[in-house]
Amino acid sequence: MIIKQLQEGTAFTHQEKAVVHFILENQECILDKTAKEIALLTLTSPATINRLCKKLGFKSYHEFQLQYVSEHAQNKKNDQTKLDVTASNIELSTTVEGLYQETIRCTQKMIRKESLNRIINRLVHSQRIDFYASDLNFIRAQGTCLKLSSLGINTQVFNTHNEYYIGTIADDDSVAIIISHTGKNPIMIDAVTELRRKNIFTIALTSNVDRKLDLLCNESLYIYSGTYELTSLQYGVSVDYLLDVIFTCLVARKRKAPFNYV
Repeated sequence: MIIKQLQEGTAFTHQEKAVVHFILENQECILDKTAKEIALLTLTSPATINRLCKKLGFKSYHEFQLQYVSEHAQNKKNDQTKLDVTASNIELSTTVEGLYQETIRCTQKMIRKESLNRIINRLVHSQRIDFYASDLNFIRAQGTCLKLSSLGINTQVFNTHNEYYIGTIADDDSVAIIISHTGKNPIMIDAVTELRRKNIFTIALTSNVDRKLDLLCNESLYIYSGTYELTSLQYGVSVDYLLDVIFTCLVARKRKAPFNYV
């Protein structure tokens, strides 16, 4: 979400930081003001506003504002998803339902159609799909490997790069999917670096806040971590959803002759 990106972002210039501070302190203000008005209030320029929006993954301030308005409205609607320690057990089960729905909705909104199409087209034509992940992500990747194996796809999961193995695979029929919550895991960064040296096509499942892993990979799907007390729950739901999207698309596509699907 935008507010989370602004709170956790570190690659901002001095002028951009002034804009970020203003938005965080005046979250209602951004709903109806133009880039020029924000620039006047922050003693910056419309060009600074637009550069900041592009760093956040938007093409323009207008696109940024539309997404911000949507998220702001949804946040107000989803106040019931905040953890109420006085709630009954059955009421908390409803809270979890709301968190699942919000997490999937937000994750789906971060999927870029063109990027997903390129990812699935590449996976459909791949002879091997390898996963790189650690901790709980390793276990999630193992589950997806079992599903992919049922489609006849050669697949396995690693928790670090194996130089000998990477040296034996072909760059034209292999794909590597790297899962990292923060995008800063040094082991995953090293794995991607070695894979790219071998020209292996790489796909990141990662946060869109820190762009290090995102920028190293050929394509990315973004994980939603949430803004409430149960962010670890939401993160897991988001990862599982993205992995299931990949699996479901491959099930559908492999029932037909390989083609470019949209």
